[in-house]
Amino acid sequence: MRTLLVTLFALSLVGTVRAQPKTEYPALKQRLQRGNFAEALAGYDELAKNEKLPLAFIGQAACYRAQGENLKALDALDAGLKASPDNPDLLGHRADLLLALGKWDDATKDAEAAIKKDAKHFLARWVRARVLRDKGDLAAADTEMRWFVKAYSDAAAVEKEITDPEKLLIVAQAGIENATTHNKPDQFKFILTEVLRDALKADADCWQAEYLSGQLFLDKHNRADAANSFDAALKINPKAVEALVGNGLIALERMDFADAERQADSALKVNPKHPGALRLKADVRFAEADYPGAEKLLLAAKAINPRDESTLARLAAIRYLTSDKAGYDTLGKEVEAFDTKPATFHLELGTIFTDTRQFVIAAECFEKASTLRPTLPGPKAGLGLLLYMQGREPEARTALKAAMKADPFNVKADNALTVLDELAEYATTETPHFVIRFDKKNDKVLAAFLADVLEETFAELAKQYGFTPPGKILVEVFARRQMFSGRIAMLPGLPGAVQGACTGPLIALPSPRADGGTRAYNWAVVVRHELTHAFNLLQTGHRAPVWLTEGLAVRAENTKRFGQVALVLRDRLAAGTAFDLDTISRAYKRFNQPADVMLAYYQGLLYVEYIAKAHGEEGIAKLLNAYKVDSDTTVALKAALGVEKVDFEAGYRKYIADVVKSAAPRRPDKPMTFAELEAAHKAKPDDLDLAARLAGEYLRRDKPADAKALAEAVRAKEKGHPGASIVAARLLRRAKDEAGAKAALEEAVAGNPEDGRVLLEFGKLLFELKDYDKTAATFENGLKFAPGEADWLEQLVRVYDTAKKPDELARVLSERIVASPDDIALHIRLAKLHANANRPQLAESVARRALYIDVLNTEARDVLIAVLDTQKKTAEIEALRKRYE
Repeated sequence: MRTLLVTLFALSLVGTVRAQPKTEYPALKQRLQRGNFAEALAGYDELAKNEKLPLAFIGQAACYRAQGENLKALDALDAGLKASPDNPDLLGHRADLLLALGKWDDATKDAEAAIKKDAKHFLARWVRARVLRDKGDLAAADTEMRWFVKAYSDAAAVEKEITDPEKLLIVAQAGIENATTHNKPDQFKFILTEVLRDALKADADCWQAEYLSGQLFLDKHNRADAANSFDAALKINPKAVEALVGNGLIALERMDFADAERQADSALKVNPKHPGALRLKADVRFAEADYPGAEKLLLAAKAINPRDESTLARLAAIRYLTSDKAGYDTLGKEVEAFDTKPATFHLELGTIFTDTRQFVIAAECFEKASTLRPTLPGPKAGLGLLLYMQGREPEARTALKAAMKADPFNVKADNALTVLDELAEYATTETPHFVIRFDKKNDKVLAAFLADVLEETFAELAKQYGFTPPGKILVEVFARRQMFSGRIAMLPGLPGAVQGACTGPLIALPSPRADGGTRAYNWAVVVRHELTHAFNLLQTGHRAPVWLTEGLAVRAENTKRFGQVALVLRDRLAAGTAFDLDTISRAYKRFNQPADVMLAYYQGLLYVEYIAKAHGEEGIAKLLNAYKVDSDTTVALKAALGVEKVDFEAGYRKYIADVVKSAAPRRPDKPMTFAELEAAHKAKPDDLDLAARLAGEYLRRDKPADAKALAEAVRAKEKGHPGASIVAARLLRRAKDEAGAKAALEEAVAGNPEDGRVLLEFGKLLFELKDYDKTAATFENGLKFAPGEADWLEQLVRVYDTAKKPDELARVLSERIVASPDDIALHIRLAKLHANANRPQLAESVARRALYIDVLNTEARDVLIAVLDTQKKTAEIEALRKRYE
């Protein structure tokens, strides 16, 4: 596989020694292998100057290549060949470098010249083999690959085993190619346990052997063993760029995009011209739908090697995803001009299109790759996993079995088959628009309620979007979270916060009772979210950006779960770090930065609300249709809404500024230590807010005299100052002067009727004084004017409950369950309030929603049956009871 190549320049120095140099060579080699490039280069410079031995120039080139200075590496090798014309080692190394730069004709010329001098020159023959393979001459390439395998076997047969680590690394890579071409998976184990281990025995600093082991494991999606191998390579050489990239690819696969980018940046710090590191960083941009950012990195990689099919495939994918069909076709022709069988190009394209949910063209790419190289296992696995993601399970099983026959070590394919085996044991129920699969023992009752929610939501969304998805949507509920992760990622480790996922034609959910536990959350909210994704993804061909699809999905939840996030947005707006259309998409994938993730979801929702406010609901429909034609946001905004992107962003910024102002009009005080607060007050004695804060700290530290003096001084200068009035009121209450405390706070409320701090303090005092009407009015004002500064609904629940005002309590609880959709106790309490007030229809609705949190909750079920009975809905009661039989 091409992904298993590793440069060998750092190891190929021992065999080139023709005379003993004055500067000791082994020490230089060790420095190079351990990443001490400066010292190694200084030593090789001395050798080149004084001894002019080939190994000196090869060493110089190795140091330069490791740091991305390819032109200097070429100069060093040219100088060596000037000193030692036609030296096969120098020719071999220059050929290897020229191949890495995409200069195949020059590489071939040097390789053939080296082979002419030494017919068994491993590096030169390895260059020739790769050029033949990459040009598409697979038969000739196969002959060359088998030459290395035969050379290794012949040497072992006469007990003259190859011990040179450079040669062993080449044998390993050629062996991988041979095993792949001829479907000999057992050879992989031999390569890992024998060939690469022998390279390490011969040279304990041979980090390349550990890297190749890791890359082979990673190619099979064996992340644990791959990580161990990459870490072992980095233990030898902390600057081993290939191993850093390997760890980044592992992070990418487990969706830790921040870590993947860190690994890429670390690699690029060592070698800023490493194509693999540039591609890794581009892949992070891809995952974040930042195609311009990805393209910039890929163009840099292409400039280094214009014939690297992995790079060109990514560039072609960007052309396709940005509706540049001509550019896509041009890149395809560019590849076909130098490779008659570009299977790698099409395999990489298929993988990218699978990740971006472009299922039809992904299948075409995998099929073309298989046609070009029938023995290549990657396209078979890719097609099987693509069918698996689409919910086409019988076809997926057939394709995945074929993939496992070609490569029995592919962990993703094996995991997918394991999930399919489990699903085969599940029960199936069908509705007009869904096929629902579930564990009958674990989720029989849930499946019945799930069918109701799915069909009700389907009808609502079909009317809202004027679109009906083709065919039935497959919905699978997993009794084990590990299987849920395998269904979505084909690997374990999906973040625990993920409660659902949608690929378009498939929705997967972990059961609330997965793994024998009970997770009390409103699964119906998750269903509404994921089904909205299914509609939007299918109607736009998966071209709508994540901020729009997530914004619409969050809106469909009908919840208000962003109270505290509004405060984060307020602060980010003030700091100039709120997301915009160019930055929001990447935040959704930053699982290790939960504040950014939540802010992205909130801002996506606000984008949707802004569009609806500024352009009406029809604006959303028009925008979805525009994305179906062109995925470029600038183009889509202009086509759908008639607005330039910069003007759209300006309007949005004004809208969210108003939103956060109404949610939290007062910014919190800057945190200060007591010493800092005292110093600040001393520096600014006329700053009344600082003085009031210091008074509060004096009171908290039980210094009432100091607190009183400072608070009264502030109140004397500003009647009703909020902070000082609160301190004064607390001091008066300590003195049992409730009337005085009330008067101080009334004065503060009169002067600051929208200050959440004062309203909360005054309301709590009124509650203790049992003036419930005024307490309620005060907290209602807090909810109206400063909703983000306190949990006003909780305070109001306490007031109306204590005051025995069930209708007001029901109203507040109705608001609270929207903000707390997972709280089953609140739902049951509200349902009972409605039932007792002879509002059976409302009671029925809320009781059902309680069961959407826990379908086996007997109290919620009993309330529902009771209110159904009140409405004489006998048939529904009977149907409900049957669900629990």
